[in-house]
Amino acid sequence: MRPNPAYVIVAVFAVVMVLGAYFVYYNDDGSYEATAELNADGTVTYSIAGPSSSYTYTVFSDTKLPEKLFLYCDESYMSDFSDHYIQSEFLQVLKSMLERRGLIAEFADAEDLVGVMDHHDYAVFFASGALPDTIYDGRTDGDSLFVRWMSNGGTVFWTGPEIGRYVSTQDGVVDHGKGFFGGDVNTSEEDDQFAHNVSDMFAYTLLRYDDCLYGLRADRADSLPLSFISDDGYSSVSVAKVLGGNVTVFGGNVATTDIVSQVVTDRTCCADTIICGLTYESKGLDHGKGVVKGSTSAVTDIDVSGFSGAMFRIIVGEPASHWSKAIDIVKD
Repeated sequence: MRPNPAYVIVAVFAVVMVLGAYFVYYNDDGSYEATAELNADGTVTYSIAGPSSSYTYTVFSDTKLPEKLFLYCDESYMSDFSDHYIQSEFLQVLKSMLERRGLIAEFADAEDLVGVMDHHDYAVFFASGALPDTIYDGRTDGDSLFVRWMSNGGTVFWTGPEIGRYVSTQDGVVDHGKGFFGGDVNTSEEDDQFAHNVSDMFAYTLLRYDDCLYGLRADRADSLPLSFISDDGYSSVSVAKVLGGNVTVFGGNVATTDIVSQVVTDRTCCADTIICGLTYESKGLDHGKGVVKGSTSAVTDIDVSGFSGAMFRIIVGEPASHWSKAIDIVKD
């Protein structure tokens, strides 16, 4: 029996899509190199070398890049939000993307996090939607390892229901009813949770991620929307103050989907956010664009020397398949 041509076309298309995603995730031919140096007058001299392509640059202030980044994943701890297989796949790809951007990340399980909590200059990415009981007891005003760590300046990257509401154990997930944001999180069950309004920071971050489910309210005090804002006031990506630290919240189904087109966008957004070291006090100081022609050098106009931490970020190419790098030019 000859195969139905329509089925063949669909199968070939699916293979092409998967291979395309694999190329975006893992292909890095090392075509581009970029440097940025702080000048005596506080301006930044940057250089880009590589094949001809358009580029954009951004200078952020009040940044804080963690000394180490850990990706939490533990199959022995329950998660009602994210399937362990998809969660692990998401983190593996994110790890690869971060490494290509110059940031090395390590995996950590629930027991490993106990040691991580000893270092307030470390960061953890949680894709589980719940904090493990090895570090948190469900009390946002308690004295758990996690609360003490955040009070001392810890950094979290989070996706899923409100952070602090759910505690994961080896037997199940416990709902404590509220988290660190006091309910300022979008829990609407409506199908359309995608935002169309850009935040003030979008011109600098260029983060093209628009899913606001579980997103933080854009008008919450001590928070900074980084991408899109929904009509009802929720942000797709925000960084907010929690106790004495920073929590970056990625809305939507970042760690729960295996849809190829969404997978590419989600992981790219997460990687590009993390390498910038943004805090709830960060500002976009300068941005511009140009064309790489073999080797290109220029000087920014803004004086960044007086800020507590400054980051220079360069993006070459198109969204979802671009080359990017962030350079810490003024360390906190």
